[in-house]
Amino acid sequence: MNANPKSAKRKFQRCYFVYILANLNGLLYVGLTDDLRKRMLQHKSGSFDGFTKKYKVDRLMYYETYTFPKTAASRELQIKKFRREKKIALFLESNPPWKDLTPEIFQSVGIPRYARDSRKTHTEEIDFNSEYNHP
Repeated sequence: MNANPKSAKRKFQRCYFVYILANLNGLLYVGLTDDLRKRMLQHKSGSFDGFTKKYKVDRLMYYETYTFPKTAASRELQIKKFRREKKIALFLESNPPWKDLTPEIFQSVGIPRYARDSRKTHTEEIDFNSEYNHP
């Protein structure tokens, strides 16, 4: 029996996500991350500085999963070059009401529908279900 700690470690396949966010006014943002749950918490809490914080673009409309980072980065650039109509067409069939999919990414892995915001006390929670419908 081999007691080598390296052989006992499980290797997990890292995933990369290309995603589209929207705000309540319909402004779109395309991003790339290797941890979609963490990134959505950053967008929701406003701790991710830049365009999304300034315009409150924090509603997950669509995402794609990739195994290889270069493939994901190429796809992100491709989608960023799309006209607005083509970006919307990517998610409109699967998400016609422009529903925020953030709760679903947390439920799909069997973890709670909420997560703790590091800037708040431990008793406060982020409400992902507060804004479902697109104007």
